[in-house]
Amino acid sequence: MEKLHRELSKLCEAIENNVVRKPIKMLALDKLGGYLRGKEKPSRVALDRLSLLAGFQDWESFRSALHGDADGETNYKGE
Repeated sequence: MEKLHRELSKLCEAIENNVVRKPIKMLALDKLGGYLRGKEKPSRVALDRLSLLAGFQDWESFRSALHGDADGETNYKGE
């Protein structure tokens, strides 16, 4: 458990230094730890936000690309 906490702290520090430039609250780290340990499931909103970071419109689009024939290009309309 202590090792996981150290690793999450390092992740937090890397995010703070390279991405957000704001301190991340320990509650967020605890929540992430719960996801990683399988004690807690992410909400649909969290899954949709993570999918956006991966280049998809929502969680269902991401899942379709992972488990089906769809890919990220189906999320973008050519103009």
